[in-house]
Amino acid sequence: MNRPFSRRELLAAGAGLSGIFGAGFTQWATAQTGAGPKPSVVVRIDREIGTCDPAFRVGPPEGGIIRAVYQRLMSPKANSTELELDAAAEVRQVSPTAIDFRLKPGQMFTDGFGEMTAEDVKFSFERIGLPAAAGGKDSPYKADWLHLVRVEVRSKYEGRIVLSAPRANVFDIAISDISGSIVSKKAVEQRGGDIGTAPVGSGAYQMGAYDRQKGVVLKRNPAYSGRKPHFDEISLRVISDPKTTELAVRAGEVDFALLNPTAADPLRGVAGVTVDDVPGMAFVWLGMNVEKGPLSDLRVRQAIRLGVDVDQMVLAGYNGKAPRLNTALPPQILGHWKEAPVYRRNVAEARRLLAAAGVTSLKLRLTILNQPQFQNMALVARALLAEIGITVDVDQQTPATFWNSGKDEIGKNLELYMVQFNGKHDPNFVLQWFRPAQIGVWNWSRWNSPDFERLYNEAADELDIAKRRDKVLEIQRLMDQTSAYVWLTNGANAVVRRSWLKPAAVPGWADWQYTSFGV
Repeated sequence: MNRPFSRRELLAAGAGLSGIFGAGFTQWATAQTGAGPKPSVVVRIDREIGTCDPAFRVGPPEGGIIRAVYQRLMSPKANSTELELDAAAEVRQVSPTAIDFRLKPGQMFTDGFGEMTAEDVKFSFERIGLPAAAGGKDSPYKADWLHLVRVEVRSKYEGRIVLSAPRANVFDIAISDISGSIVSKKAVEQRGGDIGTAPVGSGAYQMGAYDRQKGVVLKRNPAYSGRKPHFDEISLRVISDPKTTELAVRAGEVDFALLNPTAADPLRGVAGVTVDDVPGMAFVWLGMNVEKGPLSDLRVRQAIRLGVDVDQMVLAGYNGKAPRLNTALPPQILGHWKEAPVYRRNVAEARRLLAAAGVTSLKLRLTILNQPQFQNMALVARALLAEIGITVDVDQQTPATFWNSGKDEIGKNLELYMVQFNGKHDPNFVLQWFRPAQIGVWNWSRWNSPDFERLYNEAADELDIAKRRDKVLEIQRLMDQTSAYVWLTNGANAVVRRSWLKPAAVPGWADWQYTSFGV
């Protein structure tokens, strides 16, 4: 059977995702072109660049680069969740567990690594979705290819993706997203770990320069056989401080930046600059390491949850411009728990719980990113928790340090943390970071629940939307019972851009499509 590429079913299930995001993206699409468009664009990113290897990328900054450098079999259209063919000339779902593909001939990898073949597709997908060879390291994005058995090579350009069970989101999260990026097998084998800083792709752009601390320059790939991008060059410049970003925009040194709405306020009304407010699909929370000392006691975690005031924290962090979040999934995502408990501060009950746990004079370290919204929320949390008898030491870290603070052996020493992860329009993508397999990677609370894993897999397999929603709701109830997560907000964003620039993104959060940026 042929699998339709329309996202109609997904949009209906997600309670009108296009309606939620439509205003911001329509505004971009109708921006008026004025004087000043350039053959290059400077994009601000807020942290150092990590590896640009699709199997081991860190987050949205690397994701935007990967989308520009690598092709997928299919990819989302600009500012849309609807898919179109990319490296593939044809993709057909021939059964619930088999997907055939045929590549377009003549698609060349950069740096002289030759033509893309079905063998490269097999290598790319299995490298992420299957266990690593002895001595290797599994991709943290392995769940994107859940149920992958193998990729069969049937000819130079043809192959079949074989799954062990049906997969509800295989097109959206795997085939058309970053984990579906097609790398050169020969290049990865030759360059090893260096492929993350010297990627070899076949996409619209190629890496022109890479500096972890300063940024990346993407240059138009002259051998790219697809639709040509508007700009010859896109520079991604690392500027962590929002105020410095504001000054760079005013000086004409930055053309595009994502800021929180408060940081963007001074730029509203600046000549030649447009500020677009768009909903957030991130999820921000105060987390607790359930394996660490007193935090292993449920009563202590419950006391902390009742000792803070989420509304006060969100007000301090986002100046009233972001909504409160009471569960892991934001409202735009299938399975959002609308009836989730709204925990209000209760000092007396928090103290009673600590006393019942036999805990007195508790001291905890709260690890945060050194950015204003987290700093402000941490100050509020510290003051509130002091009132129930918990002394909090706030550990502010730079992005380079912070994003490793919950990983490997270091992660075992984490106590409290405040973090923002970035969502997509699929519940399994959002929830995958809390799986047992992510302990030591992105599961910083180190919560190990077989029931969570079972429900997660069942939700990923379920093709019936109503049944899938029920399983996702049950997952969120399990998470609530742990008291390890104090959900704060799904954020709010302001896109700051030159008025002549038309950005493009997959509706969601910061999934920029640099190849579709225009004027």
